[in-house]
Amino acid sequence: DMAITDTVAMETSEEFSPQTQDYLQLVLEMKDQLPADIRQLSEDQQHQYLVQLVQNLRSAEKSPLRFQVGERVSCHTQDGWLPGTVVKQYFREPDWPLGEVAPYQVELEMGSFIYAPIDSDEVIVSAAKKKPWHKHTGMDIRTIYPPLARHPALFKPTEVGSWFVPGLLRALDGWEDGQHNLEMLPGIRLEAPGVASFECFRPEACRMLLEEAQHYSASEMPQRAPNSMNNYGVVLNEIGMRPVFDEVLRGYMGKIAAVFLGADKPEQVGGQPAVGFENWGGNSLDDHHTFIVRYDPNEDRSLDMHVDECDVTFNIGLSPDDAYEGSDLVFCGMWGTSKHRQMTHVYRHELGRCCVHSGKRRHGAMNISAGERASLIMWTKSHSFRETGHYKRRWGPDSEVQPETAAPDQVCLSRTHDRDYAKWVQSGESDAAPEH
Repeated sequence: DMAITDTVAMETSEEFSPQTQDYLQLVLEMKDQLPADIRQLSEDQQHQYLVQLVQNLRSAEKSPLRFQVGERVSCHTQDGWLPGTVVKQYFREPDWPLGEVAPYQVELEMGSFIYAPIDSDEVIVSAAKKKPWHKHTGMDIRTIYPPLARHPALFKPTEVGSWFVPGLLRALDGWEDGQHNLEMLPGIRLEAPGVASFECFRPEACRMLLEEAQHYSASEMPQRAPNSMNNYGVVLNEIGMRPVFDEVLRGYMGKIAAVFLGADKPEQVGGQPAVGFENWGGNSLDDHHTFIVRYDPNEDRSLDMHVDECDVTFNIGLSPDDAYEGSDLVFCGMWGTSKHRQMTHVYRHELGRCCVHSGKRRHGAMNISAGERASLIMWTKSHSFRETGHYKRRWGPDSEVQPETAAPDQVCLSRTHDRDYAKWVQSGESDAAPEH
């Protein structure tokens, strides 16, 4: 192995840029990760394979990357042009074929990591070239829409307490005295490892929120997809409701997250031993992306397996239980663990019930066969927690990823995110959520 590494190094001794030298070192250290068909070749043939990879780097150097690490950029996503910062050049995921790289990894302002597959203005540009979404519309929807709202009371932070069921309010009042007992939450259930649910919103609040989303969607105001995977719904923060959900997070959901997914792990959930609940910054959540999504057989029928762009997710059912068929939520394992593609639970939404889990737990929505289902989702995050080594070991460019120890469950496969999806789909059939 050393002989091959030394030979490759000698044969590629011409000067490289610092970022390419970093990638070259990565290539030289990855002989034990060569594709199976390459590992079966002789050492001389493996050597030639590595040399060819590095020669490809020489060609790439003739067209140096345009943006440096730390540079502010805007990336073209399904949510439109979003601002972020370049955090790595020549990025690759651990499971990508050896030699396959993306020009950039970018951390978006909302906290998620994406990669730019090509170094082109069609995908990534200097931040100075693209204006925020609200500026593109020529109007500030956050101030223009609230006076036109169907339910103006929804836009008043002082009215938020009326949204919650009385049992939840009583439970949180008890927590003020230091009794952080999860069993006080109304209807508390352990759904799966790291996943719990409880009664949260009153039916009247669900109805009003759903009607408000429908009212906005029917208006002539600019429309934007709620996130990079859902096409139908409303980003509530952007229609003037951010102050309201700031209060929801501060006064209610933040307290719940601190007990479920904070520094002190719960002992019991719903009368059962609490398993799978880890610290994801629940004690210090300070930001959120809040939106409503809807599923319909003629629009978004399902949601491919994924992890969320947040630390803690709250998912609240807004539709009456008999308003739709199908569209169950399927949970799998935690990202980065050996069981992240093993199914753990199928969750059926209920009106006003909130499901809480780490954003990094893989999940997806199955096909809806009739009716329409809507959910209010809060993606919450902690900026201070994201600066800790504990966080960086579990998410981001330097995170630790465990190899899988068993074949993935079909339902946990992702067409969008799994490069080996076709390998595991048996005879072209799968229980995974179909493409939209």
